[in-house]
Amino acid sequence: MERRIFIQMLFGGGILGSLLGFKKGEAEKLLRPPGAEQEEIFLATCARCGKCAEVCPVNCIKIAHGEKGLAIGTPYIVPTERPCKLCMKCTKVCTTGALKPIQKDEVRMGLAEIDYDLCLARKDEDCRVCHTSCPQYNKAIWLEKYKYPTINKEYCTGCGMCEHVCIASPKAIHVKPRDD
Repeated sequence: MERRIFIQMLFGGGILGSLLGFKKGEAEKLLRPPGAEQEEIFLATCARCGKCAEVCPVNCIKIAHGEKGLAIGTPYIVPTERPCKLCMKCTKVCTTGALKPIQKDEVRMGLAEIDYDLCLARKDEDCRVCHTSCPQYNKAIWLEKYKYPTINKEYCTGCGMCEHVCIASPKAIHVKPRDD
């Protein structure tokens, strides 16, 4: 088989993308622990030692396996399973600087987004669970007209507590990694 045809098959069939952890032409974005460098720097700096996951008191830090492509061995968080409590212990054990020590109020792991079509409060049901559970109470999530949860991206840490406690099914709030 010619080399050119083989390469076209890899890219066309999505085999190479699957091996590298890409989905539909883009790398899957993972929610990183507090203090994480920008993704490219993080991937190059992280020693993949797992110390951050070992020291996490709530076991919210997971370690990426082969399905995550180039991110294999790196830490990430899935808020629906366990949100980050912002204890900052992970930043203290990172020896490479991939997770930098940072103040809790400066953490910007991700940004919560509300799907207004799914939000129970926006359907005029009595729900304020995300608002009352947010560690940045009445700052990161505030109530518009004393009823409707609204995200203030200036204060949202991306800890995932709101997504974790959301009682809507499917969840009306999701934390996505920040691009900045």
